[in-house]
Amino acid sequence: MKISLFGGTGPTGKYIIREALSRGYELSVYTRDASKLSEFTGKIDDVVGDLQDAAAIAKCVENADAIISALGPNSLKMKGDKPVMHGLSNIIAAMKQSGVRRLIQISTAAYHDPRDRFAFKAHAFVLLFKVIVRGAYEDIKATAELIVGSGLDWTLVRIPNLKDAPANGHVDVGWYGKTKLSMTLSRGNLAKFLVDQVKDQAFVRAAPGIANGS
Repeated sequence: MKISLFGGTGPTGKYIIREALSRGYELSVYTRDASKLSEFTGKIDDVVGDLQDAAAIAKCVENADAIISALGPNSLKMKGDKPVMHGLSNIIAAMKQSGVRRLIQISTAAYHDPRDRFAFKAHAFVLLFKVIVRGAYEDIKATAELIVGSGLDWTLVRIPNLKDAPANGHVDVGWYGKTKLSMTLSRGNLAKFLVDQVKDQAFVRAAPGIANGS
């Protein structure tokens, strides 16, 4: 089984790569700089390009069983209007051309799932984020809305604050206002959950929140 990964050179990406490789998946990783993936030489296929390079994106997506996107706006260094949303539109186009249907995307509570109820902490976090980095907030929200309307078999994995720590197997998953969700999540736990979704059908066309469990 093959996974195509976008955002693989970010702080969460390497956790995803290690998790996927540990399960024996074939992995194609999209990057602007292959040197950032040197520790995985011989273990993955790297495809070099940017998010406007339709031919390179198509090459990365080809023959994939699922796409995992860890792409997200760099809140303080965003260039252009909604760069992640525009990048995902190119990825979605390549998926449809290649007949790939499964898309798993990292998101946040900026996108509201119909199953949610009011949750004070999540709501306050989103409002603060919107005030401080409105461009990033708008990009995350627009990206989620694009994916939801894509017609693909998507899952949006909504995350709180991430910390650089391995998986421990203890996570809470559910809906804001219904499930008790903390405001932190380890990158290792996130990576494990993302890779789980490649085969798990429980959250197809849904946007669960995930956080470290107690």
